[in-house]
Amino acid sequence: MKSLKYIFSLTLFLASEFGYTQPKIKPSEYIAFQSGASVNTYNSFGARLFFEFQKDISKHWQHGFSFEQNIHLYRAATDHSNDLNSNISAFCYNHYYKIKIYKDRFFWTTGVGAGLMNVNWDSNNKIGPVVNASMTLNIRLSNRLFIETSPLIILLPSNRGYFSPINVSTYSNYSSASFFPFGIKIKL
Repeated sequence: MKSLKYIFSLTLFLASEFGYTQPKIKPSEYIAFQSGASVNTYNSFGARLFFEFQKDISKHWQHGFSFEQNIHLYRAATDHSNDLNSNISAFCYNHYYKIKIYKDRFFWTTGVGAGLMNVNWDSNNKIGPVVNASMTLNIRLSNRLFIETSPLIILLPSNRGYFSPINVSTYSNYSSASFFPFGIKIKL
């Protein structure tokens, strides 16, 4: 009986140390590219280019590093009294939550982020902190390819907004929003 206990204990020990372990599933990684337009509080309207590396943290959470470039095209885009040419570059760390709409075919990613922004206002060039908020509709076309666009395509043609306390001469703070964003996301 004592030898049976020994064999049983040894078998349990060996099974726990050298037994089959389920392989860890590698979190999914994505690269996203978007374009569209951008308008800010200084009547500057321009083209927008956006790149982001995203990684799943869990079933519903993602994080990513993004770079956005807005290039000024023309002024007087809004009814704001101040006109100022604005070109921006923003580098941010973002955190997202996925909200499924229909199975794995349609889902929203909503999130917030923070980072640094460089704003070039005519002859003034300023660098400062920036925060952003976003909500993006993802449409899966295949296992590796997604379309990204605004969350409510017709009602709200925007998916990301920025705010920064950067000041220049009589102008204070910077805020902008994307318009008519469209892009692709590729699963790596």
